[in-house]
Amino acid sequence: MIYTKAIFGNELKKRVSQKQDVAEIGIWAYSAYLEYSGEWDHNLLDVMIGLNTMELGSEFARSYEILNKIANDLIAGKDIDLNVAEYRDNNDVLG
Repeated sequence: MIYTKAIFGNELKKRVSQKQDVAEIGIWAYSAYLEYSGEWDHNLLDVMIGLNTMELGSEFARSYEILNKIANDLIAGKDIDLNVAEYRDNNDVLG
């Protein structure tokens, strides 16, 4: 089974809607990377690894608003570059 952007995006959206701690979301992203071991859509690896960094500390966290945008764009099949401004925020307040 190919782990698609839409599947990952829907799972991310669910975690965001439940206000799961962003560090836990980061851990989950890495576990998805390990579980599907190379059987994912183009560009999804960068997103999984990029979100995984959130477990390293608040300086790597993204707000729920940004995470929700990432989820929506993945569901829409878009390629995501977590380094561009539209997927980053000031990390001052989560939520």
